[in-house]
Amino acid sequence: MSYRPFRADVTVEPPPGLLPSLPLLIYGTVVHVSSMPEIHARASRERFDGASERGREWSGLALPGALIVVILALLYRSIVRDLALQWWDDPNYSHGFLVPLFSGFLVWHQRHELRALAPRGTGLGLAVLVAGILELLLGDLGAENFLMRSSLLVIIAGLVLFHFGPRILQAVAFPLGFLLFMIPLPATVFYAITFPLQSFAASQAATILEWIGIPVLLDGNVIHLSQLSLGVTEACSGIRSLISLLAGAAAWAYLAMPRGWIAVLFVASAIPVTIIANVARVVLTGIIGQQWGVEYASGFFHEFAGWGIYLFAFGCLFGIHALVRSTVRMAASRAR
Repeated sequence: MSYRPFRADVTVEPPPGLLPSLPLLIYGTVVHVSSMPEIHARASRERFDGASERGREWSGLALPGALIVVILALLYRSIVRDLALQWWDDPNYSHGFLVPLFSGFLVWHQRHELRALAPRGTGLGLAVLVAGILELLLGDLGAENFLMRSSLLVIIAGLVLFHFGPRILQAVAFPLGFLLFMIPLPATVFYAITFPLQSFAASQAATILEWIGIPVLLDGNVIHLSQLSLGVTEACSGIRSLISLLAGAAAWAYLAMPRGWIAVLFVASAIPVTIIANVARVVLTGIIGQQWGVEYASGFFHEFAGWGIYLFAFGCLFGIHALVRSTVRMAASRAR
């Protein structure tokens, strides 16, 4: 690229056709500038009118929404009552009390963004609503609690889609989907997951104990040592920690992770982390029981080890999160 020196004696003349139009150009500029306040005022009025229209649309749905809530409360009162009782009685799902609170917080946190969206209901919501009602009837006929309880989420999704439209359903998709963590799994699915976890924890713990020099006899899910026998029962399978940590990892990913496959991998990483932590718990229980007796391996240590799984797993998730953040920053710096 070359630069020419500036010459003061060189004059730049406008094209001949431009001279007659200069007054019009100047006049148009002055008129445009003088009309800017009017344009801004008109735009402000349009935005205000749009906001007012959206406010009227939302307020018009208040009464139907209240009636729908009342109908759902009457329809699901016994189902929700039994669900809350299971949360209270079943330690595997004691986290269920926190799940709707967290989902409600997410919706409340997005309230301004949701009100900025104009409700545009679609008839497709009726199909989803009918599917939810059929699921409820099927669950009632088959006495399947999971179908009856999960049908509430399908019905809510159908109502949101019918009254508010796909954009608002998309905005509340995660809070609504997160409610699945409060619904206990069907018994067949629960035990299909629990039994392999028990067998894996028992076999891996027995292998590690042999590696460190402790004689072991593995009989199914029972680890026989010279001083005691460890039975890896359903409570020791790690299923309780797995469900709770998956819910925690999903919430963590939604709040603090970039969307996409990174968040999916982060949530999926809770599975091997929980399994490894549970195997470590069984190994530590065997070491303490072998060295100091059964009374030390049970009682306080057994309860403390359960909390130790959560601490260890959350520490691992924190490390994975830090690794992901550093990797994303390095990739972004290289792209620049």
